[in-house]
Amino acid sequence: MRTCSPLFLLFFFLTACPGPQESDQPDVGTQDVTDDTHTSDTDTDSPDADSPDADVDDTRTDFSGNPCVLYEDPGPFHVGLRDETLPDGTPIAIFYPADEPSGDPASYDMRDFLPEDDRDLISDEDAPTFAFDAYIEAPISDEGPFPVILFSHGLAGYRFQSSTLLTHLASWGFVVASAEHPERNLTHILENLAPDGDQAPETFRNMLDYLHLRNEHPDSSIRFVMDLSQLATAGHSMGGGAALSLFDEPVQATLLYATAAANADTDGADLFWMAGSTDAIATSSQILSAYSNAPTPRRFLGIQGAGHLAFSDICAIGADRGGLLQIAADAGINVPPVIMVLGNDGCRDTDLPVEDTWPIIHHYSVAHLRHAFGIDLDPVGLSQATAGCYHDVTSLQWSSARE
Repeated sequence: MRTCSPLFLLFFFLTACPGPQESDQPDVGTQDVTDDTHTSDTDTDSPDADSPDADVDDTRTDFSGNPCVLYEDPGPFHVGLRDETLPDGTPIAIFYPADEPSGDPASYDMRDFLPEDDRDLISDEDAPTFAFDAYIEAPISDEGPFPVILFSHGLAGYRFQSSTLLTHLASWGFVVASAEHPERNLTHILENLAPDGDQAPETFRNMLDYLHLRNEHPDSSIRFVMDLSQLATAGHSMGGGAALSLFDEPVQATLLYATAAANADTDGADLFWMAGSTDAIATSSQILSAYSNAPTPRRFLGIQGAGHLAFSDICAIGADRGGLLQIAADAGINVPPVIMVLGNDGCRDTDLPVEDTWPIIHHYSVAHLRHAFGIDLDPVGLSQATAGCYHDVTSLQWSSARE
């Protein structure tokens, strides 16, 4: 009887939901961004509209020679953070717009996401921590209600794994709820090497129900803060499956980071895949194939030199000491080689530094959401010409025809 190696099983779970594969799909690392690759019957994405809320950078121009209109810098809000628990015990993190930087600055200690028996092996002095620009339980802005985004972390991830990105989204006026997936989070994978299935789609539904209750309960601290009729989903890697699972709800936009997940029935939601050319986990050709076979409207962004973890904080944690997993290994924690491979994709010396990828990811994520929600009635910063604002963008494609 044939047996499967742990490496194969991990990679199978990561790419378990790809779209149809086509061997002649180009890789984003070789795609010519100046080619006109959009396929809509009516060009709704070009030229970009000006927006009073977007920053105009007169020192950078797009491929058309126009000043860049960018959402890469933080938005007009400060950001608050609440760590809450669903009725079934699942932890969730809620990032939300705040008017003042009130409360303790937010950070997390990676030891909290290691197997419990291993946490004491890393001293307080060597603890790999990560701080981000949010404040614990800061008062919520009264300028809402705000659109809502549900986020699903990747295999061997955790609910704070993309806190830099989620904080950025909240600063632009979105409430972002990120769920822990205990059946496939970092703790579980280090202990068991493979996920125990994937309950993330069910967790998404439970989280959405919980947010409805919190938004309507008279004693809730976040009552009437969320506009749940304006809903988006987002997922990294294996989290793409959850992000594409909720289309019987009024989902208007989906952000798909480093995932080949696909769904043929998305009920008209605006889809956006982002891929890195050096990602060996969810390869750019797999992701481009998922995009090419997806229903419209859809977008695709390729980033030269970005790896699998470019869409998370992970590469920035303990980078001066070899990274999070190397710190764990040096402390005597058993980190299987396959986890080292997964945990270093995007963190290698040959990869584009994640700090250089984040402005690209931040800009296009915010621009996509604002257009999908109708905040920007016309698209801002999404035309193919805007790739000239970021020299590491190698492919920017869309199809806006509704089929």
